[in-house]
Amino acid sequence: MILAAGTSLSACGGAAEAAGNPGIPATDTAASSAASAPASSEPAAGGYDGWWNATPASGSTAGLPQETVAINTRTNTVVDAFSRKINDAGRPTRLADVPYTVVPDPSWPAESVVIIDTATNTMIENFRVDLNGNPLR
Repeated sequence: MILAAGTSLSACGGAAEAAGNPGIPATDTAASSAASAPASSEPAAGGYDGWWNATPASGSTAGLPQETVAINTRTNTVVDAFSRKINDAGRPTRLADVPYTVVPDPSWPAESVVIIDTATNTMIENFRVDLNGNPLR
């Protein structure tokens, strides 16, 4: 459960069936520590969760993106995807479910993940990540 601006939200995981804090990839508790993990531009298991893929407790998703991709700006590759239609049907979104051609934008922040609303092709969120794809605080 995510609480934002006094509104209760529940999130559906992007690439896996997991929910977490906004912008923080959900991780497997049995996963090895970041120090022993191989360097990767992929998010930790579970993908990224945030306001863009959350569902308000009211159930109304009016004004929220219906489909998003997360792009790692180090590699300019899609590392996570979300489709409200697929998640509402009861299954997590896979990368292959949201075909998206990355066109790097020089305005994207370096060493970050950018969240793109595929309907408008605009960046709606971004956050810095380490080499393993974990958000930096």
